[in-house]
Amino acid sequence: MALSINERCVNCHACQPLCPNNAIYQAEGHFMINPKKCTECEGDYAAPQCAEICPIEATIVNSLGQPLYPLGSLTGIPVEKIRELEAAGYL
Repeated sequence: MALSINERCVNCHACQPLCPNNAIYQAEGHFMINPKKCTECEGDYAAPQCAEICPIEATIVNSLGQPLYPLGSLTGIPVEKIRELEAAGYL
């Protein structure tokens, strides 16, 4: 049971200070989560704090690789439009 941060991370530093277990650290390219320290905030908060504060959709993922906030979930932009913009090089 641990979350992870993928390559979508933009190094905004929002998540690191919120982690109650100090599991988030700066690594080559983007922030990472130490799986040995990550408890997904169970016992501390109702939801993982890193995912709650992360401004980039699909960046914080669970152990199955599923994003806690998938593309379009925060912005309301349809996934098809996001994929179209990514393919065109805008995102």
